[in-house]
Amino acid sequence: MEKQEMVDSEALYRRGVETGFTEPPPRKVMSPLIDVHTHAGVGSDTPQLLAAAQLYHVARLVTIAALQESLELAGRYPGRTVPAATLLYEHRQEADRFAAENIELLQAGEAAGLRVVKFWFKPPFNVRMNLKLDDRRLDPIFAEMERLRLVALVHIADPDIWWIKYYSDRSIYDTKEVTYLQIEHRLSANPGVPFILAHFGGDPEHLDHLDRLLSTYPNLYLDTSATKWIVRELGRQREAAREFCQRWSGRLLFGTDQVVINHSEPARYTSRYWIHQVFWETDIVCPLPIADPDSEGQPLIRGLDLPAEVLAAIYHDNAVRVLRLPDV
Repeated sequence: MEKQEMVDSEALYRRGVETGFTEPPPRKVMSPLIDVHTHAGVGSDTPQLLAAAQLYHVARLVTIAALQESLELAGRYPGRTVPAATLLYEHRQEADRFAAENIELLQAGEAAGLRVVKFWFKPPFNVRMNLKLDDRRLDPIFAEMERLRLVALVHIADPDIWWIKYYSDRSIYDTKEVTYLQIEHRLSANPGVPFILAHFGGDPEHLDHLDRLLSTYPNLYLDTSATKWIVRELGRQREAAREFCQRWSGRLLFGTDQVVINHSEPARYTSRYWIHQVFWETDIVCPLPIADPDSEGQPLIRGLDLPAEVLAAIYHDNAVRVLRLPDV
């Protein structure tokens, strides 16, 4: 595999920390980036996130919020943000009303520029809402998404360690393997809907599982979001992760899961973009500069040093194609 010269990991890390990650390293590719997974709103410190994105050559951010807030954000920052919305679940026990109000939401959103619908269907949601992704109450909603050519961004699973820490009670939670049945059923039922599985499919620990899913479902894509989790698990299997990213370069989309928090330090946003850049673009080995409670011992970045053509696809080309965006 073509690789760039080995970086001076210590010097690169030290410079990042000293500058608050406000001096991005030289980029390996110059195509503008599209971050397909962020959480931001109009009444928050969103300008700090946008400033960090601009610094790191991230031209557009898909911003997840309630529909009206997401659309308002797009109006405030034209060309910088792409609206993503969540559904309304208050009337989920009334199937017809649930479908009708969400179809109305999708239609209004699409007419105003909505591209992505976020489904947060991790185990606690399944339990609290008594709703899974393959529930028949969602059938008319996904049919309308297919008609409108909207993309589903789905958080389906969490780190393996969470099934030990938080989801071990089988009287409440399914196993991780069973949890995936709902997304497989939905992928089969709605082949015309592009599905982006967040956080490297929710299973960066098991690339063989993700390989099977991508091989089976041509409407499935993965995003790279969840900075700590992705860096931790892919860095543990660098060679396998490099090969996976090259093999599936047309099905991976760049995302960070940046979450805007009021009155946070700017380094919250610059550090995460810095981590993603050095992880995907270099062979750096250095401490992870943000806390990772799920790490066993010192969390590290072990960079994958992906080829330039793979980076261009993940950073930009795939998002333009899947989300039907104008080029940037």
